[in-house]
Amino acid sequence: MKRLLGLLLLVQSLLLSAEAMAQGLPAPSYWKNERGSELFIWSANSGAIQGIFTNHAQGFACQGVPYPAAGAVSPTGLYFVVTFAQCNSFTRWVGKINGSQMPTSWTLFYVDKKGRPSKLKGADVFTRVR
Repeated sequence: MKRLLGLLLLVQSLLLSAEAMAQGLPAPSYWKNERGSELFIWSANSGAIQGIFTNHAQGFACQGVPYPAAGAVSPTGLYFVVTFAQCNSFTRWVGKINGSQMPTSWTLFYVDKKGRPSKLKGADVFTRVR
């Protein structure tokens, strides 16, 4: 289990090391998706983005706790990753900024009840609140 979590964290760090070409996400900015989860972007320097994500999605664990979010933005899109350490999981969102909306697709990587690596996919639309 610890080895798998280490592997998941390694994959996250590789995703975070991708280089972005330009800045297109305002910072600071506050976003909320249709499930009530919140994303606060506090830095968007040279294409790298950093912020805080708080999960409020019904049916998912690790709710109500702010977790660091990091990623990159380029002229063609953006991604950010959140590691939910208490839940042995992480989620990657990939999307675009479209005015005050940020449509994204996400992949949740987690360890199932039998100890096997698993993933779940879905989509969110974040709306800029301020």
